[in-house]
Amino acid sequence: MQLKYTNLFKPIVIGNNVQLSHRVVHLPTSRSRSTDDGENFPTDLMLEYYDSRSKVKGSLIIFESTLISPRSGLMPYKSGVWSFEQCKSLTLITDEIHANGSFVSCQIFAPGRTSNIHLLKKRGLPFLAPSPIYHSPDQAKTASHLNYPLQELTIEQIHDIQQDFVTAAVNSLTVARFDFVELHGTSGFLIEQFLSPISNVRTDEYGGSIENRCRFLKEIIEMFIKHPKIGSSKIGLRLSAWSTHSGMVYPAEEYPMDDTFPPYLYCLHMMSFLENLKQSGEEIAYVSLQEPRVSGSLDQNPSGRTNASLLSVWSGIVVRAGGYATNYKGDPSCIKSNNPNLEVVDGQIKHYSSLINDVDADDRTLIGFSRPFTSNPDLIERLRSDKKLDLYERGYFYTHQLEGYLSFGDFVDDELYSNTMKLPKEEMHRYGKSLVNYI
Repeated sequence: MQLKYTNLFKPIVIGNNVQLSHRVVHLPTSRSRSTDDGENFPTDLMLEYYDSRSKVKGSLIIFESTLISPRSGLMPYKSGVWSFEQCKSLTLITDEIHANGSFVSCQIFAPGRTSNIHLLKKRGLPFLAPSPIYHSPDQAKTASHLNYPLQELTIEQIHDIQQDFVTAAVNSLTVARFDFVELHGTSGFLIEQFLSPISNVRTDEYGGSIENRCRFLKEIIEMFIKHPKIGSSKIGLRLSAWSTHSGMVYPAEEYPMDDTFPPYLYCLHMMSFLENLKQSGEEIAYVSLQEPRVSGSLDQNPSGRTNASLLSVWSGIVVRAGGYATNYKGDPSCIKSNNPNLEVVDGQIKHYSSLINDVDADDRTLIGFSRPFTSNPDLIERLRSDKKLDLYERGYFYTHQLEGYLSFGDFVDDELYSNTMKLPKEEMHRYGKSLVNYI
């Protein structure tokens, strides 16, 4: 079956009557093209990138992870939404997406213990996390070398950061003109640091039981719902039971991969919480769930892992993501996350069989893509017309120049690669210019 005849290319309504023309979602794809000047502004490279990926009217773009405030942690090459100038700069991107007839959600996050310690010390900001547990030995060495140790958040600081999330959401929706805000609850960032027992060993109301470890996130969601400028219909939430980013690795001898696996349990708890909100009339716009085939930019071995129970608990809109694109040029089996999805019949690969099965299983599922969008600006049309995809290039995922970011073109041929845009060397190697200069 061709994808154009599946639910993937049927319209769907999400949130407060936002009409999407199809169910292909551009996932938050952090590419480190924001400024590195300490001001955390988006750049002209990002403007061109998001313009090219939102050309199909009625698309949903989820903008990359965006910092909520300096005191909740800092990372280089990330945009922020705590200042008026940052938000007005972002309107150049959101306005372009809207001009294309598409919609955009801002994924907001706090780094917590994943912060860049050098930046924090330079700015005189505390290095904070739910518990003073470093995510790696190397990070502990850096903190020791700089004499800048990780500190446990006080209750007052927790409440301050929760308020920073609220302010960031309001700024995103009212000043930066995003349509939704997505809470980033995975990748080892602050929200997941509260959720996980390997990073949260507190003994107060924010630690210990699953209920307590989920309290930080649940209170933020409740604050969003009650706020007159946010509300439930503009909220998205990103979760994963399988992320191994930033030290979120569970030793097999301590945490067997069964129904007691801690990330699965806290995700299940949060999905039940969201379903209860839905039943009470406060349904959030969507939940984005990472499939076990991938963790961020990494492939994984998903043996025995499934999101089935999570999906059975939540009855609202879901964005399923991870390894769904299979029809790449060359040998598709070279991509490990593809292999579980490569159904072979009579020696022929039946591409997208898992995608078709999942998107057609109900009428509430959207399918998210991240890596394929990096090398296929026209991904939606390639999926619709059953054209092969250009393979992404990992080496450019987190570089900072134009090359590998805007050097991929639209479809040329099923056998010819489209990443052959001829630009002057100085243009390929240039860094982005801050959009604050254009407002």
